[in-house]
Amino acid sequence: AAKHCVSGCGYTGATQTPRIDDLSDISKSIDGANRSKESIVEKSRDRNFATVAVTATETIVQEAPEPRGIPVFGTLLSFILSGGPKRQHEYVDRRHKELGSIYRERLGPITAVFVNSTHEFRRVFRLEGSAPKHFLPEAWTLYNETRKCRRGLLFMYSNVCQQCINGILKRNFCFNRDGEEWIYFRKILNKVMLVPDPTNLMFQPCQDAAVELREKWQKQIKTDAVITNLQVQLYQWSIEAMMATLMGSCWHCYKQQLSRDFEVLAEVLHKIFEYSAKLSVIPAKLAMTLRFPVWRKFVASADTAFEIVRTLVPEMTKLGGDGLLKKMMDEGIRAEDAICIVTDFILAAGDTTATTLQWTLLLLCNYPEKQEELFEQLKDLPQRNLLRVPLLKGVIKESLRLYPIAPFISRYLPKDSMIGNYFVPKGELLVLSLYSSGRDAANFSQPNEFLPERWIRTEKGTYQGVMHPHGSLPFALGARSCIGRKLAEIQISLALAELVKSFKIECINKDQVKLILHLISVPSKSIKLKLTERI
Repeated sequence: AAKHCVSGCGYTGATQTPRIDDLSDISKSIDGANRSKESIVEKSRDRNFATVAVTATETIVQEAPEPRGIPVFGTLLSFILSGGPKRQHEYVDRRHKELGSIYRERLGPITAVFVNSTHEFRRVFRLEGSAPKHFLPEAWTLYNETRKCRRGLLFMYSNVCQQCINGILKRNFCFNRDGEEWIYFRKILNKVMLVPDPTNLMFQPCQDAAVELREKWQKQIKTDAVITNLQVQLYQWSIEAMMATLMGSCWHCYKQQLSRDFEVLAEVLHKIFEYSAKLSVIPAKLAMTLRFPVWRKFVASADTAFEIVRTLVPEMTKLGGDGLLKKMMDEGIRAEDAICIVTDFILAAGDTTATTLQWTLLLLCNYPEKQEELFEQLKDLPQRNLLRVPLLKGVIKESLRLYPIAPFISRYLPKDSMIGNYFVPKGELLVLSLYSSGRDAANFSQPNEFLPERWIRTEKGTYQGVMHPHGSLPFALGARSCIGRKLAEIQISLALAELVKSFKIECINKDQVKLILHLISVPSKSIKLKLTERI
């Protein structure tokens, strides 16, 4: 029998013929054509039951298509020959074009259902539950266990224990807790970080960090117009902006005392992601047991980063201040819990916002007319009005569409579910392919072009050239959307505005820079910016 994908992906192929007993059960169940989809999902838990009727007329429930592999290795060799973890975004994009908007594949030690559909994105977020569960690299969970680390919000998801992570291929997750710890802290942080207007708390620290970066570069270009070691410098800027926001107005009093190790921290942060990516294609437990060089380097980088940050945070709590850290503790977060949460804030901010700013600067170099247009709109504005400039917002949104920091978002659904009319059992890993959806012509006209004006609303309140805005979800949606979204947007906006107002920015190696993955999207080569000060 032929199997037809009703999700619109156009996939057809051979499928398993149901047994006579199954067909008899089906005909009873659909008598009157009023059997619900949910009942059919219950019936289809048997993995051998490949195709069942949902209604008496047309809808077919089936397994997601899978690429052909070879015995034992599956598709792993194809994955490695396509570039491995560094090129996973391109590999998955090609699979979507081959198999459709939804497919299942085993990559290395992980099996997942990959999704590229804005409609199904929204459905996944609706089905994720009150305490959503996401995938964490096995290397990170092993590190936390061996070092006995308590971590922040990223690691506070209920019930996916190490036994479960080791059994991903068997899908034997034990959903037996309901995430009270994560829910408790997330509700508190929502009050502090996702308030409608957070600018009173976040604007001045981020603006001060932006001005300091601009002044630093003005001094540097007097001797060399090319900014060296851009990645590390932006990491330092991002960490400083986060620290200033946490401390508030007293940051300047203690800055010299607290920032002594920022350069070392900036150096090791991206190494953690680089080594994590390499460990994603081999069983991390094996790498740990046999002490592979990549495991030892990962552990050394993580040890250095945590030693620095876990020394900083207790100092910050003792020094007080009127910033974000005080607001968190005023809401009831204890000092020992604040250390775990703030540690992850600093580590995450150092990589994500710094890398986003790199990509945005590169795009403005590639499209100098957009850079000049942005300069004209910013040059005479007072500081407090910068965040209201539609083109500035559009530049950042367009950068995140083309270069999403997280090219994939993962979720484990708490119940058997239907995704695009494909059956996905409870506990199976779902991966939302944001790189593919952001460059899909069905979602955006001229999808590979940098067109920030597409995000400026018309008089009718619509976008031009954006058919499906949810094709770009850099901060995700739902209960587990990015807690640092507003801080990241303010931080990047103010730094970008300060730099564009002060310099004409060029990239002298723009043709050599490509997107690769170190779990997040990073430049393949160090971006070399040439700055000319504006008069």
